[in-house]
Amino acid sequence: MTLQPSLERHDCQMLGREFQYVGKLEPVGIIIDYLNDLDRITYPLFDVQVHRLIPGGSFPGVTRPEITVARSEVGLLYLPDPEYRSKIQVIKNSERVIVYTPHVVCRGNFHLGAETRLRDLLSLMTGVFLVMTDASVFPLSTLPAPFPQKADLLILNRDYVTAYHPD
Repeated sequence: MTLQPSLERHDCQMLGREFQYVGKLEPVGIIIDYLNDLDRITYPLFDVQVHRLIPGGSFPGVTRPEITVARSEVGLLYLPDPEYRSKIQVIKNSERVIVYTPHVVCRGNFHLGAETRLRDLLSLMTGVFLVMTDASVFPLSTLPAPFPQKADLLILNRDYVTAYHPD
């Protein structure tokens, strides 16, 4: 008999390059490991609302029971449940940074190994996603759906980061 992992759906908000998603994510196991699994190139979202981030066009947004999102579209992930966020482990060593992305600027703490220089962080990461804590989020334009301006934890796709520097 094979034991199947317990699957729980967790509320989430994602900012991508083109769209903002509000729905539920169903990670298998530890979320950061799930997101960084190099064999996984898509993530299913459930009970999801999709909003266009770029103004103009005739796309009114959609609500669907399930949508699969490409890893490359997941730029910034917020998990509203504080209990679930508290279970995500981070490296204790951190450095205060300002991060620029296509749609928001974030100020917060990147967590890095003791020997890792901040300037090398994105190049030396083994995974695609990294954690930012104690974050403030500054939208570059009005977002179509609410997104927190303060978050104790955000998950960023390193390929979504256009630039960063110490705060």
